[in-house]
Amino acid sequence: MTLATKITLARIFLIIPTVVLYIVGMLEESVKLPLLIVSCVLFAILCSTDFVDGHIARKTNTVSALGKFLDPLADKIVIVVMLFLIVYFPDFGLFEYDGLVIALLGGLILTRELTVSVFRAVAASKGLVLAADIYGKIKTVLLDVGVAFLILAGVNDVIMWIGEIVFYLGAALTVWSGARYLIKNKHVLADSPAKKSGEDAANDADGEKA
Repeated sequence: MTLATKITLARIFLIIPTVVLYIVGMLEESVKLPLLIVSCVLFAILCSTDFVDGHIARKTNTVSALGKFLDPLADKIVIVVMLFLIVYFPDFGLFEYDGLVIALLGGLILTRELTVSVFRAVAASKGLVLAADIYGKIKTVLLDVGVAFLILAGVNDVIMWIGEIVFYLGAALTVWSGARYLIKNKHVLADSPAKKSGEDAANDADGEKA
């Protein structure tokens, strides 16, 4: 197992204390603030180290199929789980139905990611490598920042507003970048063999953000 893959696995296991601390913090008012802060810090570490394993894999020339599978999986798990908990423990109130909106957008984000993943699988079956999209990376940053602020939404109204607004921007860019990605690479769905596009496979180690 390569160093990059070990780092990815460590990120996946770090999701457990991040989630546990958030749940306990939301259930126990007496320790709410410190536990939410620690949970937010752990979430930030998870997100900020997303590019570390990919960078190490490329630099050491140890890009592996397992790593390319686990890295985006870790990103999807932490975002989906934290969004579920944020909606389950509503601690925000920018407008009356913001919890419902966040839940619907979370489902839309998950649908987009699954669609792109299946699309990549089809491309791979045809021997095609699709380059990562810069807009996909930007939406990932926006979603990460938005969720991090939403974890602390109950601490301060300003934090809550920033979290919701940034999350909404990230969700909108998620849908737009997904549609753009599918349209740009529509040749993947053509019946005839298509010309290979994008950068080489090593670039996909960088989180495979579309």
